[in-house]
Amino acid sequence: MENKRPLILVSNDDGIMAKGISELIKFLRPLGEIVVMAPDAPRSGSGCALTVTQPVHYQLLKKDVGLTVYKCSGTPTDCIKLARNQILDRKPDLVVGGINHGDNSATNVHYSGTMGIVIEGCLNGIPSIGFSICDHAPGADFDAAGPYVRRIAAMVLEKGLPPLTCLNVNFPNTQDKRGENLRTGQRTLERRMAGLPPERRCEFLLVNRRIYRS
Repeated sequence: MENKRPLILVSNDDGIMAKGISELIKFLRPLGEIVVMAPDAPRSGSGCALTVTQPVHYQLLKKDVGLTVYKCSGTPTDCIKLARNQILDRKPDLVVGGINHGDNSATNVHYSGTMGIVIEGCLNGIPSIGFSICDHAPGADFDAAGPYVRRIAAMVLEKGLPPLTCLNVNFPNTQDKRGENLRTGQRTLERRMAGLPPERRCEFLLVNRRIYRS
């Protein structure tokens, strides 16, 4: 690895094939040496979970100048622990999660695999940032977010963050150029009955989110 450049560890919870992580890598490459360790499939909603009941496997997918990419069979948090303890030869200067397809606002933060990445980095004394976009579409447009991702990451690399402090950055859908300040909202569980005959009917829960404007 090029020890003269900042070392940036990247992961996500949408999986290695998601567009969001490809765009994130593209935005961050000018800033330093990038190492990616991402789940081999979507792991949304895994929070800070660790894999404890089965082995975790990883595989090298790509190695270029300034970019090394691995996939991992574990959770997003597994990815960060694995990279730090088995792959990297020095402590990362920055941990970045994302770009998540869908926002990580309100109490989503507690369940988010993207923020699990960030919290894991933060607890290990590494400046850490989570990026999300308010668009769940697989082909979401990340272009408008790019300059901000690069600017925020560069600022954190230069100035650092206070101890036990991490950043959670959510971008609006690019079709909506307005910015708003939102305070943390709530999630609720809504109980519903499945549309089946009575003898086969079952209950299920839907998770709803409510955002409150400040």
